[in-house]
Amino acid sequence: MPEAPIAPPGVEALFRAHAPELGRYLVAMVRDRSLAEDLLQDTFHDALRAHEQLPRIANERAWLYGIARHRALRALRRGRRLQRAVVRLAGSREVAQEADETPISLLDLLERELSPQLRALVLLRYVHGFQAAELAEMTGLSPEAVRQRLARGCKRLLEEARP
Repeated sequence: MPEAPIAPPGVEALFRAHAPELGRYLVAMVRDRSLAEDLLQDTFHDALRAHEQLPRIANERAWLYGIARHRALRALRRGRRLQRAVVRLAGSREVAQEADETPISLLDLLERELSPQLRALVLLRYVHGFQAAELAEMTGLSPEAVRQRLARGCKRLLEEARP
Protein backbone atom coordinates (compact mmCIF):
# COMPACT_ATOMS: atom_id res chain seq x y z
CA MET A 1 0.00 0.00 0.00
CA PRO A 2 1.55 3.35 -1.03
CA GLU A 3 2.22 5.88 1.70
CA ALA A 4 0.44 9.22 1.69
CA PRO A 5 2.66 12.09 0.55
CA ILE A 6 4.14 14.17 3.34
CA ALA A 7 3.26 17.85 3.31
CA PRO A 8 6.20 20.23 3.10
CA PRO A 9 6.84 21.89 6.48
CA GLY A 10 5.69 25.32 5.23
CA VAL A 11 2.26 24.05 4.16
CA GLU A 12 1.84 22.07 7.37
CA ALA A 13 2.67 25.17 9.43
CA LEU A 14 0.21 27.24 7.39
CA PHE A 15 -2.49 24.68 8.03
CA ARG A 16 -1.90 24.65 11.79
CA ALA A 17 -1.78 28.45 11.94
CA HIS A 18 -4.78 29.30 9.78
CA ALA A 19 -7.17 26.34 9.43
CA PRO A 20 -9.58 27.23 12.28
CA GLU A 21 -9.97 30.87 11.21
CA LEU A 22 -10.15 29.98 7.52
CA GLY A 23 -12.78 27.34 8.29
CA ARG A 24 -14.95 29.91 10.08
CA TYR A 25 -14.64 32.25 7.08
CA LEU A 26 -15.73 29.49 4.71
CA VAL A 27 -18.72 28.57 6.90
CA ALA A 28 -19.79 32.22 6.90
CA MET A 29 -19.44 32.39 3.12
CA VAL A 30 -21.22 29.18 2.09
CA ARG A 31 -23.49 28.72 5.16
CA ASP A 32 -22.91 24.96 5.14
CA ARG A 33 -20.40 23.42 7.56
CA SER A 34 -19.89 20.25 5.54
CA LEU A 35 -19.26 22.16 2.30
CA ALA A 36 -16.96 24.56 4.17
CA GLU A 37 -14.90 21.62 5.46
CA ASP A 38 -14.57 20.30 1.90
CA LEU A 39 -13.56 23.75 0.68
CA LEU A 40 -11.00 24.04 3.47
CA GLN A 41 -9.46 20.74 2.41
CA ASP A 42 -9.46 21.89 -1.21
CA THR A 43 -7.81 25.17 -0.21
CA PHE A 44 -4.97 23.39 1.53
CA HIS A 45 -4.71 20.89 -1.30
CA ASP A 46 -4.20 23.84 -3.66
CA ALA A 47 -1.62 25.28 -1.26
CA LEU A 48 0.17 21.94 -1.12
CA ARG A 49 0.27 21.73 -4.92
CA ALA A 50 1.71 25.26 -5.09
CA HIS A 51 4.13 24.91 -2.17
CA GLU A 52 7.09 25.92 -4.35
CA GLN A 53 5.58 29.44 -4.46
CA LEU A 54 5.63 29.88 -0.66
CA PRO A 55 9.09 31.47 -0.46
CA ARG A 56 7.96 34.19 -2.92
CA ILE A 57 4.65 34.97 -1.20
CA ALA A 58 4.77 38.11 0.93
CA ASN A 59 1.56 37.46 2.90
CA GLU A 60 0.80 33.75 3.26
CA ARG A 61 -2.43 34.40 5.16
CA ALA A 62 -3.79 36.65 2.40
CA TRP A 63 -2.68 34.09 -0.20
CA LEU A 64 -4.62 31.31 1.59
CA TYR A 65 -7.71 33.49 1.96
CA GLY A 66 -7.49 34.30 -1.74
CA ILE A 67 -7.55 30.59 -2.58
CA ALA A 68 -10.44 30.00 -0.15
CA ARG A 69 -12.38 32.97 -1.52
CA HIS A 70 -12.04 31.64 -5.05
CA ARG A 71 -13.18 28.16 -3.99
CA ALA A 72 -16.16 29.55 -2.01
CA LEU A 73 -17.35 31.77 -4.86
CA ARG A 74 -17.13 28.87 -7.29
CA ALA A 75 -19.13 26.64 -4.92
CA LEU A 76 -21.78 29.35 -4.48
CA ARG A 77 -22.15 29.71 -8.25
CA ARG A 78 -22.62 25.95 -8.58
CA GLY A 79 -25.19 26.00 -5.77
CA ARG A 80 -27.21 28.81 -7.37
CA ARG A 81 -27.27 26.96 -10.68
CA LEU A 82 -28.51 23.83 -8.89
CA GLN A 83 -31.18 25.77 -6.99
CA ARG A 84 -32.45 27.39 -10.20
CA ALA A 85 -32.59 23.96 -11.84
CA VAL A 86 -34.58 22.52 -8.91
CA VAL A 87 -37.03 25.44 -9.03
CA ARG A 88 -37.49 24.95 -12.78
CA LEU A 89 -38.00 21.23 -12.36
CA ALA A 90 -40.47 21.72 -9.52
CA GLY A 91 -42.35 24.24 -11.63
CA SER A 92 -42.77 26.61 -8.71
CA ARG A 93 -41.01 29.04 -6.47
CA GLU A 94 -41.66 27.01 -3.29
CA VAL A 95 -37.97 26.28 -2.73
CA ALA A 96 -37.08 29.97 -3.03
CA GLN A 97 -39.96 31.00 -0.72
CA GLU A 98 -38.89 28.52 1.96
CA ALA A 99 -35.39 30.01 1.89
CA ASP A 100 -36.88 33.50 2.47
CA GLU A 101 -38.75 32.32 5.58
CA THR A 102 -35.60 31.63 7.60
CA PRO A 103 -34.96 33.82 10.66
CA ILE A 104 -33.16 37.06 9.88
CA SER A 105 -29.58 37.20 11.14
CA LEU A 106 -26.50 39.07 10.13
CA LEU A 107 -25.37 36.31 7.79
CA ASP A 108 -28.83 36.17 6.24
CA LEU A 109 -28.67 39.92 5.68
CA LEU A 110 -25.24 39.61 4.09
CA GLU A 111 -26.38 36.79 1.88
CA ARG A 112 -29.59 38.51 0.88
CA GLU A 113 -28.24 41.99 0.23
CA LEU A 114 -24.73 41.48 -1.09
CA SER A 115 -23.34 39.65 -4.08
CA PRO A 116 -21.05 36.74 -3.19
CA GLN A 117 -18.02 38.79 -4.27
CA LEU A 118 -18.97 41.74 -2.08
CA ARG A 119 -19.95 39.46 0.80
CA ALA A 120 -16.48 37.90 0.59
CA LEU A 121 -14.87 41.35 0.79
CA VAL A 122 -17.02 42.39 3.76
CA LEU A 123 -16.28 39.19 5.69
CA LEU A 124 -12.57 39.32 4.90
CA ARG A 125 -12.33 42.97 5.94
CA TYR A 126 -14.55 43.20 8.99
CA VAL A 127 -14.45 39.68 10.40
CA HIS A 128 -10.96 38.57 9.45
CA GLY A 129 -9.21 41.94 9.55
CA PHE A 130 -7.63 42.14 6.10
CA GLN A 131 -6.70 45.63 4.93
CA ALA A 132 -7.60 47.08 1.52
CA ALA A 133 -4.11 46.41 0.13
CA GLU A 134 -4.32 42.74 1.11
CA LEU A 135 -7.83 42.43 -0.32
CA ALA A 136 -6.61 44.05 -3.52
CA GLU A 137 -3.86 41.44 -3.75
CA MET A 138 -6.41 38.63 -3.26
CA THR A 139 -8.94 39.94 -5.76
CA GLY A 140 -6.88 41.68 -8.42
CA LEU A 141 -8.68 44.97 -7.74
CA SER A 142 -6.96 48.21 -6.78
CA PRO A 143 -7.01 49.14 -3.07
CA GLU A 144 -9.21 52.13 -3.95
CA ALA A 145 -11.70 49.88 -5.79
CA VAL A 146 -11.80 47.59 -2.74
CA ARG A 147 -12.50 50.58 -0.45
CA GLN A 148 -15.27 51.84 -2.73
CA ARG A 149 -16.94 48.44 -2.92
CA LEU A 150 -16.75 48.02 0.84
CA ALA A 151 -18.25 51.49 1.38
CA ARG A 152 -21.15 50.74 -1.00
CA GLY A 153 -21.73 47.35 0.63
CA CYS A 154 -21.73 48.79 4.15
CA LYS A 155 -24.09 51.59 3.12
CA ARG A 156 -26.48 49.03 1.64
CA LEU A 157 -26.35 46.86 4.77
CA LEU A 158 -27.00 49.84 7.04
CA GLU A 159 -29.97 50.94 4.94
CA GLU A 160 -31.49 47.44 5.09
CA ALA A 161 -30.79 47.00 8.80
CA ARG A 162 -32.63 50.21 9.81
CA PRO A 163 -36.17 49.61 11.09
